[in-house]
Amino acid sequence: MNWTIFNENMDKFTELLAPAGSSEAFKAAVENGADAVYMGLSNFSARHYANNFDQNELEKLTDYAHGRGVKVFLTMNTLIMDEEMESALKM
Repeated sequence: MNWTIFNENMDKFTELLAPAGSSEAFKAAVENGADAVYMGLSNFSARHYANNFDQNELEKLTDYAHGRGVKVFLTMNTLIMDEEMESALKM
């Protein structure tokens, strides 16, 4: 099922973007028609106490989503200190 719809008033397509705070939620979004999923990592996330993802999970879930034609967006929604910049850029 694809939830992408054409918005006649804006001459654009509207996509379903779903949040994912766990592997189960991520896979459920992909399998239930999301056009894209966004996720946070254990570092550089304002939701520090949520079940965020590590680098290994990010790679596996991205492969999973891309194999099904679903985009993945990575959120880094926190301030990055000068001493963290190199690590953030690598991420």
